[in-house]
Amino acid sequence: MSWLDTPSIQGLVNYLDVTALREKLTAGNIANIDTPGYRTLDINFQDALQQASLGGGEASLAPRVFQVKGLIERPDGNNVGLDRESVILAGVQLEYRTAV
Repeated sequence: MSWLDTPSIQGLVNYLDVTALREKLTAGNIANIDTPGYRTLDINFQDALQQASLGGGEASLAPRVFQVKGLIERPDGNNVGLDRESVILAGVQLEYRTAV
């Protein structure tokens, strides 16, 4: 076993995968801010991070992506809020940098 195959390293890899997924979802939300009918997508970030840290590497990591409910919807049916997405993006980038 090399030092790259340890459970700690695999846990960090999983952690980075979760933060990268949430960053991708958030960037997609921002990119679709003017798309009529677009619904904000997200994952349960804390649960996914816990799964990533506990799943020593053998389990496949696939957080459930869902539409966020309860957000203010514009007349065109879009519910993306730039303020919310910007705060999430900043937090996720900080999480990612910390893990690296």
